[in-house]
Amino acid sequence: MTFEQIKEKVQYGDYNVLQHLINAPTVAAARARFLRGDDNAIEAMKQIQQNREKLIENFKSEQKI
Repeated sequence: MTFEQIKEKVQYGDYNVLQHLINAPTVAAARARFLRGDDNAIEAMKQIQQNREKLIENFKSEQKI
């Protein structure tokens, strides 16, 4: 997944989670690090998005039982 693809999939609250994952002092600092291309911030955002997709998929599949 490219940086641009990750950036397009950012949703409300993602930067808040990112702040905690990369130990940024503020949400704005986390956003800035991500947008500047910080490798740790990009990898963390990628994992946030992948985990969100898995959670949604698992929840929906459990509800169909």
